[in-house]
Amino acid sequence: MKALSIQIQREFWEHRGLWIAPLAIAAVMLLAAAVFGHVGVNFGSGGRHYDGPLPPPVAEFMALGWAVPFYLAAAIQASAYLIDCLYAERRDRSILFWRSMPVTDARTVLVKLLVGLVLVPLAAFALAAATGVAGGAILVLRNHDVIINGVSVVALWNMADWLQTQVLLLYGLVAAMLWYAPFAAYLLLSSVWARRSPYAWALLPPVLLVVLEYMVFGTHYVGRIVNGGYSEFLHLAFGLQAGDAAGDSGRYSLQMLTPGQLLASQRLWWGLAAAVGMVAMAIRLRRYRDDS
Repeated sequence: MKALSIQIQREFWEHRGLWIAPLAIAAVMLLAAAVFGHVGVNFGSGGRHYDGPLPPPVAEFMALGWAVPFYLAAAIQASAYLIDCLYAERRDRSILFWRSMPVTDARTVLVKLLVGLVLVPLAAFALAAATGVAGGAILVLRNHDVIINGVSVVALWNMADWLQTQVLLLYGLVAAMLWYAPFAAYLLLSSVWARRSPYAWALLPPVLLVVLEYMVFGTHYVGRIVNGGYSEFLHLAFGLQAGDAAGDSGRYSLQMLTPGQLLASQRLWWGLAAAVGMVAMAIRLRRYRDDS
């Protein structure tokens, strides 16, 4: 267990942006809350009409608003980390040092996958929740307000609503980890495969396959796989269509969760099987390839 902890610390030490950027986002958002003190929420392009529950679920909207920047940053950072992590250790020759240690290739690759696919998103969730609590306290203590479709409402704190939103966010995060695991494994495989320009190796093959399929067959099957099936994910995990997640403000409740439907999806299990295969390939390439 201690060795695992040391390996995880190593990853965050060598890729400091994984923790510096989220802390910077938290600092900027808290400073903005203290200085400007207004939170704006707009439902649709219709302007000022709000037809959601009364009183407005301010705690849910605020929790979602605080979380979005952290989740976007985590998605970008995790992708960049997975593309670079196995390539970087060959580029700077640190792989020679780590191979002299009693650490297997399988363990090294799995730790990197753990960091990129699990720990970075979970850290974003925890930091977003903590920042949301601190930011909400700032707004309440300074008597700032929340503006919904141009109408000012009292910035109330509702612990039950906030906790419910955190459950929704955590469930969505775990579901997304499972759903997008094959994409994380693919980026990891690209990192260990590339002799140079890992970003090109990660991005160009899917694009070329999409273009080639359309030019030869006139179909979009590869494109549907590449885009991640976001609409399908929303439907399976939450029973929503793509437009419902942002447009239906009264449906943020635990009744939205449909984990059974997600776990019954063939696409989910085929994706996880593909992820296992690509991780196994990444382990084998790291073990037997010596271009460092």
